[in-house]
Amino acid sequence: MKWTIHELMKKVHSDNEVYETFDLRPYLSEDFNDLADILPTSVSGYFDYIKDEEVFAFYLHIKTTLKMLCSISLEEVIVPLDFHSELYFSETKEDDDIHLIDGITIDLKPYIFSEIITEKPMRVVSENAYENYEEEIEELNEEEIVEDSPFAKLKK
Repeated sequence: MKWTIHELMKKVHSDNEVYETFDLRPYLSEDFNDLADILPTSVSGYFDYIKDEEVFAFYLHIKTTLKMLCSISLEEVIVPLDFHSELYFSETKEDDDIHLIDGITIDLKPYIFSEIITEKPMRVVSENAYENYEEEIEELNEEEIVEDSPFAKLKK
């Protein structure tokens, strides 16, 4: 999913369709503590060059499956994702919706991974998360409440 600008300009009128399946596991890191794994991702769609604005536009359909950790039991939960996305790139235009082209190539993989992270649910709960769940409620007396208050020092 990486092309030079010259390749894209050649392909824009004849071969502008995108069909590829690839692995995005290299983009996983410890920063994504609820995301255990990402299965192969398939991307289909097409791209266009908007001449007036000097922008490459990619219209993509992204399908993947995530393995996320349940927020209660930490069991793995399968989360299928299937969504459409539009990505815009330009050498000169700087906008919130337009990515600047770094050098002479466009690599879609990091942007697709970013779109997946945006689309994933904030938290998931497995079907049997509450089977062995016990909630412990600790009650504090008035003195403990005052001592633990971050505003206790302000009273003095």
